[in-house]
Amino acid sequence: MKIWAWILLLLVFGSKISFAFLGLPSQIHMLVFQHGLHPYLNIILNFLFGMPIVFYMLHHSQKLEGMTKPYRTLLVFLLILLFFETLSQFLFFDSHKGFYIWAAVISTFWMILLFGIFLPLLLEPLSAARLLSTWSINFVVLSLVLWLVRPDLTFKGGRFIGVFKHIPYMVTCASVGVIFTLGVVQMEKNRLRRFWQIFGIFLSLFALILTGTRSALAAVLMAVILSILRAPTPNLARRYFKYSAVLVMSVTLLLFGVKIMDYAKDIATGKKALLEREAQDGVASRMEEIERGWEYFQTSPWIGQGLLSKFSGKEELEVSSYNSFKDPHNIIASAGVVGGWPFIMWTVFFLLWLISMSVKAFISKDAVMSIFGVYALVQIPILIIYHWHLSLGGMADRFYWLVFGYLALSRMN
Repeated sequence: MKIWAWILLLLVFGSKISFAFLGLPSQIHMLVFQHGLHPYLNIILNFLFGMPIVFYMLHHSQKLEGMTKPYRTLLVFLLILLFFETLSQFLFFDSHKGFYIWAAVISTFWMILLFGIFLPLLLEPLSAARLLSTWSINFVVLSLVLWLVRPDLTFKGGRFIGVFKHIPYMVTCASVGVIFTLGVVQMEKNRLRRFWQIFGIFLSLFALILTGTRSALAAVLMAVILSILRAPTPNLARRYFKYSAVLVMSVTLLLFGVKIMDYAKDIATGKKALLEREAQDGVASRMEEIERGWEYFQTSPWIGQGLLSKFSGKEELEVSSYNSFKDPHNIIASAGVVGGWPFIMWTVFFLLWLISMSVKAFISKDAVMSIFGVYALVQIPILIIYHWHLSLGGMADRFYWLVFGYLALSRMN
């Protein structure tokens, strides 16, 4: 049964690869989109590969007790909430999109159940962490090799995309490559594999720098610090190295903290550019996105606009009709747009649960669970300033729910 779990995790990466370097056309009906797997086909494959796992878990329902009650309760409320709000949206203003909105609800339910519950119960945390580390490093290596061979295909707008379709996928892959490998390398006993993992961390960090993504780079650097502090120190030499590293970082911040902060502020406000990325006022643009999202939310404050709110108002919805102006880059505004005030209130409770469980995992004696705790802790700020991830076809969406599920395992109690 675990083979299906491995395939599903590999599909998270594979579904976002661009095969333009093989001469694959940009689109072929419902098979190919943007030189890679079509989103509809990606969703279908998630259903097909996920069915054996779902049937297995339904016949072994006692395994569901492996999830903590607060998490199960939150998910039950979420599924009920999304169902009734979608029904209200269908009855009041979206009846002409019936097939699409119900398909979106079903796929969202499938993702939450499959990645947020069943996979974490089926696949041991250490196995999942190793798989994520291995595959992310492999795709980072492929991306850098393609960069050397066909650099014209690996950059978009001056930012590195590697073998993927868009920048966010390369960012997510590189971030996972650094954070999860930082965790598993501490438990690796084979010297050759450990060397490859350490090398993979540096390659992933280099790829992330090439993307010019400030928030992700800050999150990864914070993960490095947390991983150093969390690393076991069984002997005096390692303990000396760990605290020396922390001391060096502390002295650096003490002596150059003001300059570092000023430089970071200049990058954030657009006075300076990071690598080839065009300088922009990230603070101002983020506030504009929040204001725009809040205005959009207020057009339907109680039942929201639904899971398809980020697409244009065309009657025949297409994957190419994504509209970033209708996709608020703030989790509260995003929750309001999708499900109105009820979803906003649910989101607040969920964030409180997520923060508490992330801290608990980080400080626990379980070294494997601390990997998921570190990833969640450094991703929470990004999750808050971005949007809700409720798409079965999304790369970050599936990773987030997978991590939520592992944090909710009863072994954390």
